[in-house]
Amino acid sequence: MENYNRSRLIQAINKFNDQDFFECHEILEDIWFDVRDDSRDFYQGLLHIAVGFYHLSKKKNQKGTVIQLNKALDKLTKFGNEFRGIELDRLVISIKNIIKKLNKKELPKKLPKIIIN
Repeated sequence: MENYNRSRLIQAINKFNDQDFFECHEILEDIWFDVRDDSRDFYQGLLHIAVGFYHLSKKKNQKGTVIQLNKALDKLTKFGNEFRGIELDRLVISIKNIIKKLNKKELPKKLPKIIIN
């Protein structure tokens, strides 16, 4: 199951990095439904980021984006700097910076990519 989840995670990240946030969300949601250990919060955190960026890019809903990104931070920060090969420290910093911009009614110049090793 672990290799299968890793394969699906890589697929989700590729969708995320291509800014196909809806498809990323679909894949992450499937993983989240299947996982029954403490890593559920990790997948749910990534899911919140994908949903947040979908709100931002497709619906122009900055408030909804901030809500989703804050939920993501709540979930992801407990996993440290790296988890399942993803550099969470860099991602968390990017998310915090985007939240600051959106709270000032500014749009981010670019959205982060997720780096997986």
